[in-house]
Parts: sequence; C-alpha cells; structure tokens
Amino acid sequence: MLKLRTFGLAATVAVMFAVSIAAGADKPDTLYYALDQNGITCGYAEVRFVDTVLEGKPVIYIEDRMELQITALGAEVIGKYHFQYWIDPATGMYTRHTSDIDQGSLKMGAVMTVVGDSIQLIGQPGDDTTIVALPPGIILQNTRIFRFLVEDFVRDGLSEVEHKVFSEIDGNINDISYILGGEEELELAGQTYRALRINFINRTMGIKVTMWVDATSGLVLKTVHPIRSTYLTDSGVKDRVKSADLDNHLFAKVGTLIPNVKSISYMKVKVACDPAGMWITPEGLNVPGQKFVGTVEDNRVEGIFEISHERYDGSDAPAFPPDFSEVDSLAEYLQPADLIESDAPELVEKARELTEGAEDSWEAMMRLSQWVSDEISYDIPGGGTALNTYKLRMGECGSHSNLLAAFCRAVGIPARVIFGCLYVPNYGGTFGQHAWNEVFMGEHGWIPVDATAEEIDYVDCGHVRLGKLESKAAVFNPDTLEILDYRVGGDAGTAAEVAAEDFTPYLGKYQGARSVLTVMVQNGSLALDIPGQMVFELNPPNDNGERFFKLTEAVCVSFEMNDSGIVTTLVIDERQRIPRGTSSDTSAVGDEVPDDYRPLVGAYALPMQNQNLIVLCQGDTLAADIPGMGVTPLEKSEADNQWTVMAAPGIKLAFTFKFENAGQASAIMLSTLSYCPRLDDSSGN
Repeated sequence: MLKLRTFGLAATVAVMFAVSIAAGADKPDTLYYALDQNGITCGYAEVRFVDTVLEGKPVIYIEDRMELQITALGAEVIGKYHFQYWIDPATGMYTRHTSDIDQGSLKMGAVMTVVGDSIQLIGQPGDDTTIVALPPGIILQNTRIFRFLVEDFVRDGLSEVEHKVFSEIDGNINDISYILGGEEELELAGQTYRALRINFINRTMGIKVTMWVDATSGLVLKTVHPIRSTYLTDSGVKDRVKSADLDNHLFAKVGTLIPNVKSISYMKVKVACDPAGMWITPEGLNVPGQKFVGTVEDNRVEGIFEISHERYDGSDAPAFPPDFSEVDSLAEYLQPADLIESDAPELVEKARELTEGAEDSWEAMMRLSQWVSDEISYDIPGGGTALNTYKLRMGECGSHSNLLAAFCRAVGIPARVIFGCLYVPNYGGTFGQHAWNEVFMGEHGWIPVDATAEEIDYVDCGHVRLGKLESKAAVFNPDTLEILDYRVGGDAGTAAEVAAEDFTPYLGKYQGARSVLTVMVQNGSLALDIPGQMVFELNPPNDNGERFFKLTEAVCVSFEMNDSGIVTTLVIDERQRIPRGTSSDTSAVGDEVPDDYRPLVGAYALPMQNQNLIVLCQGDTLAADIPGMGVTPLEKSEADNQWTVMAAPGIKLAFTFKFENAGQASAIMLSTLSYCPRLDDSSGN
C-alpha cells in the first residue's frame, strides 16, 4: 500500500493516576493498575512502596514501572517507563526523582533533585544542569502520592482549589484547578473503597482528568482521561495486556476527498476537538492566514476556521546570517530547548555547512528545510528530540519539526514548532494530528513551512493551527470535523502546460500486482486510479519522463514504449529512504568483506517496521537480508552505487546507496518498481 501522507504522534506519556499515602499509614508493598483504551487493557503499572533512608533521612521510596502497547498509523509502539521517587514523609513531596522512557527508537531520561527552594534537572548523560526556582507552596507531585488533595478536601473541607504544580514531563510550573465532585463507593481489586470524585483541569497543558481518590488514605483508585482510563486491579493484569489503536484520538474522517492537497489555497472547516498539551484561547487561534469564530471552554474548541495563507516568495528577506539579538520577543525562539538542542555541536556544524553561502535568511531556511524533508525518514515514534532525530535519521512530524527548528536557531533564524491538524486524503478524506514549523522573516513575520509534508517553503491551507507545541504530551483528540468549503489553486503556467499535453497515448488499463489500474484524466491532469485507495493526480513529466504524484514526491510513474512508440507498460516507482541503523553489531556482514563493499554493508533501519534490512557480502557479490524474503543476492546496475534484485514477477527492488561524507553509506534509497503491462490498445496509435 502506498504511504499517502504522514501525521505526527507526540509522546503521550503522562498517565493521570496517583496515590496519596499519609506518613505513618499502612500501605501495601505492591499495587497494580490497568491501563485501558477503547475498552482494551493495553498496559499496566506495577508500583512498589518501601520505607528507606536517603542521605540519612527517612523517605518513602516509590518505584513505578509501566508498560504500554499501542498502534498508531499501523505501527506498533511498545513503551516501557520507569519512574522512581524518594518522598519526604513529613510533606508528602519528593526530594529526588528519576525517569527513564523507552519507546523503541525514542529514549529519554531525567534526574530531578530538590535543593532548597529550587530543583535541579539533568536530562541525558552529559547534559548541562538546569535549575528551576520553586515558588512557595509548589506541589512536587508524582505518579502515586497526592496527599495535598486529602488535606484540601477532607481536612480543610474545600470544594475547589488551585495549585501550582511542577511538571516532571516538561520541567515547567503548571496551574491546575481541582474540583470536588462528590463521594462514591467503588469496588476494585476485591476491596470496597469510599472515594472522592475529583475533576482537575491543567490550565497550562490543557489536560482534563477525573479521578477517584480513597477518602481515608488518599489512594487514587481510578482515573478517566480523554485517551485512556486507569484503575486499581490485581497482578494478573500483566497477562491481559493487548495492543490498542490510538488512531481515533489522532484522526477525524470528513468524507471529502481532495486529491491535490498540496494546492489547497483556501479551506473553511467546522471543528470540535479536545486537544491536550497546550492551553488554547480564541485569540491564539486567530493568526495571519487563519481566522476562527467560535468558542473555547476549558480547552474544548468548537467553531469554524477559515484558512487562506499568502505564499511568501522570499522577497526582502533578512540578511544571512541575521541578527535578532536585540528583539526580546524572539529570544526564546533562538535558544535551545528540551527537544530542540540548537546548541549541540553536531547540529550547529551541519546547519552551518548547509547554509554556507546563502544569499539571505529565506534561502538558508529553504536549504535546511529541504535537507530535513529529504534525509529524515518517517517513523513512529522516531527520534523525538532534534539531536536524536539527526542521529537516527528518522522520526514523525514532531521529530522533523524539532530538527528544523534546531537547525534554524543554530544559524540565528528564529523558529518554533506548531501543533494542530492536517487534511489528508487517507480514508476518503481525514484530518490528522500534525506538527510543523514557523520561521521568522523580519518585516514579513512568521512564515509557516512543513518539511514533513514536503512543503519546504509553505504550508497548504489544509493545516489548522491550534498553537505552539510546548509539551511532550500533546494530542489532537478530535470529536467531529466538517469541510464547509475549499479551493484548490495551482500555478497558472503549470496548468496551461498540462492542458496542452496530449494524454491519449497513456490512457487505459494496466495489470497491477493485485488489481487492474486505470490511467485517466482528472482535473486537467493525468491521473492513476488505484482500486481501494484513490485517484492520484500526476505532475507533468520531468526530464527523465517521471511523473510524480501531486500528493507526494515519494511516488512517481513512467511509461515504457515499444519501437512503434506505443505505450506497453506503466512503471510505478515507490521510493523510501532507509537510514543506516545505529547498532554496532556487524557480525552478520561477514569477516572478509572486499574494500569496495565495506562502505555498503551493515544494518539499515526500516521505518515503521521495527526491523532491519541487512546488507552483507555473500561470496564475491553483495546481498541483502530482506524481511520476508531472506538473503537475496544483488546485481550491480549501470547507475552509480545502485544494485537491484527481482523480488517477484514484475517487481524489481533497486538499492541506491547514499553518502553524506567519505566513509560508510548513510542510507539506502530503495525504489520498489512495479511493471504493469497494458491490457488494451486504446492509445489511438
């Protein structure tokens, strides 16, 4: 199946459950929680409580291990999370906290230590220490102890309270409102509890949760979050875990099919959604190129968006390198951030290399955007941070956007990451969660660009902007969307050129691997109808006779003719960039490798599959261990650095090795060539 268009998956790690155990109270040694999504138990948490000593002082040690299995965009993500807290029994707040997150290619960790009236944060090994000042009364909450809620609602008799809470996810201070909803009796894990039902709204991150807290001990028994619910259970939960699909929280079908999405020049869309990860205001939804009329209540967005971006042509762009050091409002968009390591030497060096000799800041930005679009493969969860994405050469849209922002900031161009949703033709027309960038171009203000969608110097008007992406736990969470109106506008010169071409020689039916394909005309363009997917409109041919899909530059078609000039075969070329893996294991490539092959052999990470393609030496020839095919000898083609193999009748794989610098190949550009013979002679020749 063709990869139509890609969305983003921001790491949704913050599961809203907690335990509050008063100092000196009886507490279990181990608790278990189930994590349910869409009625499926997709994960569990195992929590240990130990009375111990830290630096000569008694503490309650909490070890919280979680596992979560989800699928998104068809890719399976298995998350393993390990949190540790050392709690002061006198206050119920932690004095030390560590976290380790492992989602396959995305790995993150942090150590937090309270020192006086501040907290010290260290991220990955070797990172600098960040110190955050803590205001009086700050809540240092953890996943399991919320003593302050028992004090507020039981001891003090309050019905509503607001607290400033330190977020261990982002290292920021959040404003959270807690509202007592009443008392209920719950039966969980073989016990009956008298519970307080509490609603809380995080007015910094836009997260809304309902939780049930034991009225005596403060143990949180159950939580309901827009994405998933958690509840106290037995140890058998480990055997009940199955993978749950996250797509309904990322996508909303609209039933309106727009094939040429990159040329959407105007859209009017009705939206109802409950996004999390940022606090949304009506003012923040009205920006240049986008108008919003509607309501935003407790972060629920209901209203109509009109999007109409004027495409910036780079005129009067700031000089390069620019100097915005005196503009205070731009300072944060020039500095490194948690996910945007713009001061990392590797990123600074690469950004300078790519922009050397640029005439102005717009040209410099386009070079950086083009590199990210070309060199970073789409994968879930991907690299996450800018630096990790650069090293892995893969990631989802948030990863692409973090890297482009880091590149831009590294050379003095203000840049930020934007969160919202994007129209795609998948499933007959859909809006999906997405992230992209805005770059600052002086008097022209903030210009949106989308390297993930191959829109390196603009965004189409199918992008609905919700706000700046400032959280690791952002989610679209759509309810309903409806397209009320749209326009598709292309370049007039291109349209005239297409209209003048005679498509007759190409029209007709061709035998594909699974179905009969039809070449036709749609909206004045040559198009390919693939049953079960959609009609893909094609761009005019390039100098090599390749007609790329208007939807994506990852797929093109060409036509083979006989000696009489009659079209005999349709060739579909699906291209995928496969970066070299980070594994140091070279045992599979063999001990004796000819010098000519040595830069090529090794493991290459297949995006969206959690598998490797192994290139190895077999006898005196190059071979590939391809998942599902086994070890297959490759044949050298006439093209530079290219090897081929017939994978099946009518299907050829072409491996083109890419080099960034001297040494090992950095990636393989894999072309899957499908040769589809013509079934009729309706060309008119």
